[in-house]
Amino acid sequence: ALDLKLRRQMQDELKAIQKRVGTAFIHVTHDQEEAMALADHCVVMNDGRIEDEGPPERVYARPATRFSATFMGESTLISGTVTKAKDGTITVATQTGSFSLPGTLPAGAAVALAIRPEHLVLGAASGAIRLGTAKVSDVVFQGSFKRVLAVSEKDPALHFIARVPAAAAVRPGDIVAVSCDVGDVILLAG
Repeated sequence: ALDLKLRRQMQDELKAIQKRVGTAFIHVTHDQEEAMALADHCVVMNDGRIEDEGPPERVYARPATRFSATFMGESTLISGTVTKAKDGTITVATQTGSFSLPGTLPAGAAVALAIRPEHLVLGAASGAIRLGTAKVSDVVFQGSFKRVLAVSEKDPALHFIARVPAAAAVRPGDIVAVSCDVGDVILLAG
């Protein structure tokens, strides 16, 4: 329960002590940002089982499971089904449309597409995958960025979480195009 500045100083001090002492530390926390800041190797546990493990960059960028994707930071999750699989490419049908992605899952497999907030593009649809339009429901200024919540116009059950520059002109009630780069989509089983 330390304030942000003191917590950052404590993290820096813990890393310096570990380097100076040269031994492994085990740090147990529910603070995902702290885990990624301090760890050389992250282990994500769920009900006493290891869900995911590896370097924090990999666990965040390419989580192994749906639980890990939602536990290690925010994600927009889009459910889908593989409708076609050929030569390392799959077609996934979702409530926002069908998308071709790299993958080797069989046709009929249930999947989830996870997209991190910093990878969603609002406004001009410059990404390779167009996810439709959404109505902005909330905008939260967080210093160096704004956290934007938006509801899909095609499927009101689908909520997008985006991180946009602090200077972005976006307000609740705006209708925005939503897209992302195909390389930023995290494909998860089930």
